[in-house]
Amino acid sequence: MSYLALYRKWRPMVFEDVVEQEHVVKTLKNSILAGRIAHAYLFCGTRGTGKTTMAKIFSRAINCLNSTDGDPCNECEICKGILNGSLLDVIEIDAASNNSVDNVREIRDEVVYAPSKARYKVYIIDEVHMLSTGAFNALLKTLEEPPSHVVFILATTEPHKLPATILSRCQRFDFRRIPVESIVKRIRYIAENSGVSIEEEGLRLIARMSDGALRDAISILDQCISLGNKHLTYEDVLSIVGIVNNTFVADVVDAINAKEVDRVLQFINVLVMDGKNITQFVSDLILYYRNLLICSTSKNPEEIVEASKDMIERMKEQCKSLSHLEITSIIKELSALENTMRWSNHARILLEVALIKLCETKVDLNDAGMTERLDFLEKKINHLLESGVEVNSKKSKDCNAGGKKEDDMGESSADGTKSDIEVEAHLENLAGNLEGMDIWNDVLNDLKQDGKMALYSYLLDTKAIQINNRIVGIVFPKGRSIFKINVSKSENAEILENYISKRLGREIRIKCLDSEEIVDREESSDKEYDEFVEKAKAIAEELNAPLEIVDE
Repeated sequence: MSYLALYRKWRPMVFEDVVEQEHVVKTLKNSILAGRIAHAYLFCGTRGTGKTTMAKIFSRAINCLNSTDGDPCNECEICKGILNGSLLDVIEIDAASNNSVDNVREIRDEVVYAPSKARYKVYIIDEVHMLSTGAFNALLKTLEEPPSHVVFILATTEPHKLPATILSRCQRFDFRRIPVESIVKRIRYIAENSGVSIEEEGLRLIARMSDGALRDAISILDQCISLGNKHLTYEDVLSIVGIVNNTFVADVVDAINAKEVDRVLQFINVLVMDGKNITQFVSDLILYYRNLLICSTSKNPEEIVEASKDMIERMKEQCKSLSHLEITSIIKELSALENTMRWSNHARILLEVALIKLCETKVDLNDAGMTERLDFLEKKINHLLESGVEVNSKKSKDCNAGGKKEDDMGESSADGTKSDIEVEAHLENLAGNLEGMDIWNDVLNDLKQDGKMALYSYLLDTKAIQINNRIVGIVFPKGRSIFKINVSKSENAEILENYISKRLGREIRIKCLDSEEIVDREESSDKEYDEFVEKAKAIAEELNAPLEIVDE
């Protein structure tokens, strides 16, 4: 006899064997016991969650001669006929390859005939969203007024692609993604019954790689068993799925945090030479940074992060030198990289460029709020203090007096350390938010002198505020909304942006605001500023450094 794949061998035979779909099982069993069989059902959910399996169990249960508590007996003539495919009253159709109008017309012509042996003629249409528009129209009439002996079970991973007219004629059941714990429990049971034992970490890795699809997990297990070992280790599973372990990913993250480009490139070379999947590695790296974010925000990350206790402790240690702003910025960069890799034949080069960029690029604080900036500064200062770096105002002034140059990215020169002159610079930048702009009258005069009288008239009685280094707010007094609309037009906004940019010496964008909006913004800013001052004082005390706050 030919080999039978594990996912087929261990396909559930009764409702109770279906994992994590109790809400569907309960409803279907009750409908069978009550004799309330609908003419059309729609099973929705991601791959490997049990849609087709549930459809097959249901088709046997409603036709079984010796049904017990809503479950099929799987022993009677009808059940055996359905299981071995000899009974023609249960028809499975793959809509991906039978999606034309003619295919559906054949169904429409056949449903008028009564079933040969079973109580109901059941049509299981898999991937029903693949039907053409014409095929859906042909199916619609049959679904609307089917013969009493016909039951349709439609299965799909993309229910949003189905016409509303089809959806409204079906009882819909949404299948849940299967959690890691449930997948681990099931594949452990299958492995034990196959005469194989697997390390707990290996089981969890299989479950994580399956992404909520039990069929995928069983297929990975099947491949692992093919190694021929009676005991499978975590490393055995890694070798099968083609990914790296968490320790390797953590080492890469350490190298990125330390800005060690050479070490990062060496890790990439090891990754490639070991034949690992580069795209999968980027996905793992994104997941790792997501876990770092959770470890830095959650009091009990163990409840959310799927990792060993030792690895979670390492993540917590890594979080001490990373702000939320840095982590989210890195996740965005890596997500963009993952998307680009799908269309490129040069995955290694893209990965190297992206990680070098992460090592060399500083976080842009211009668009960050006060809380995010303070979090960033506090993380960096604490990291310096824990590293044994002495930080005080006198030292930074002496260093600058000695001709040691700081670059515009905030890196200190000479000894490679950072001083709190960098902190003072960021605090000054923070305190400048929402200040009024002295150049506004000059901008208005420029418009007037250059003959831009219409735009000039719209801007009378307005004021300008600096929201951040890139955005300038134009505040219109109450009752001048019509002028705000005119200034917001693309041609006027572009002219005004050019005039303001010329005066400021940098490119900016404008944002038109009503006076009511800016009052709310300033009240919010005042509250945030008070919190900022308290935090700044706490940082200054921790550094034992003087802090002078000038409120003009």
